[in-house]
Amino acid sequence: MAVPVTREEFKQHCLRRLGAPVLQVNVDDDQVEDRIDQALKYYQEFHYDATEKIYFKYRIGDADRPDAIHHANVVSGGISYTNGDSLVFTPTQGGRNGAVATVTTDANGVISDITFSSYGSGFAVIPDVTVSSNTGSGASLTCDLGGYIELPDSIIGAVQVFDISTSIVSHDMFSIQYQIALNDLWSLNTYSMIPYYTTISHLSLIQQLLMGSQPIRYTRHRNRLYVDMNWDRVSRTSWLVFTCYQSISPDEFPDIWSDIWLQRYTTALIKQQWGNNLKKFGNQMLPGGIVFNGQTIYDEATNELSVLEHEMIYTYSIPGEMFLG
Repeated sequence: MAVPVTREEFKQHCLRRLGAPVLQVNVDDDQVEDRIDQALKYYQEFHYDATEKIYFKYRIGDADRPDAIHHANVVSGGISYTNGDSLVFTPTQGGRNGAVATVTTDANGVISDITFSSYGSGFAVIPDVTVSSNTGSGASLTCDLGGYIELPDSIIGAVQVFDISTSIVSHDMFSIQYQIALNDLWSLNTYSMIPYYTTISHLSLIQQLLMGSQPIRYTRHRNRLYVDMNWDRVSRTSWLVFTCYQSISPDEFPDIWSDIWLQRYTTALIKQQWGNNLKKFGNQMLPGGIVFNGQTIYDEATNELSVLEHEMIYTYSIPGEMFLG
């Protein structure tokens, strides 16, 4: 059996498992594509082989700071505007201006895009947005302030940010670790490592109690990672590094198409769709005495899916962490 390495080969493999081309699988091609996407989504949600731990680095820009305009949204493009018409940001409460942006229009003067040359600073709340134009009218725009970082769609979870605080456990020549290594490393081969380990662990505990870890908030459906901090602690163009989990794309790693569980699950989904398509013709007799029985196909596929999903949770998923409190 050839191992599928592309989406099309994977689709044909699943259809052959259902009997094609000997049997006619009464499922539209778009329905098959939908079931493949559904199977991949479930696979990436729960299978331990479908995600990987990564370190995502991000360079802070002017638009990322919480008192700056992050981006503007075109709710309604209006009509008769001109390329280069400028936006006006009016603070509704406190703050100051300073953001500069112009619009791009289509042939009818409808605003299609916005280009920033300055994101401003000092905005206390989201300002009102209007367009300064001699000819245009009818546009409706909104904007968002910064304070968050946009993550790629492939990232499904953000765990922590690397330490950005001033640490009492430093790593330069004046740090405790350096001094211990400088003065006592030569004799550690004759003495117990327990005092050294205990001291370092105690310092880490003090660091955690007094400094703590930087809290972050992340919602994957918005792809926004909020870092709850005083942004003045980090300079513009500074780098932040986050510990994240990223789903593995079969377009980049086609070996996913050869996963046996994914093949079985996708086949069962297509089979369920097949049965669902035929259920409305239940008990109708065709020439030759053949009777449609889509309900049986549907029920068989539903039972197969239940078994496969139980297998996923209890065999291929990483157990959830235990919290005490």
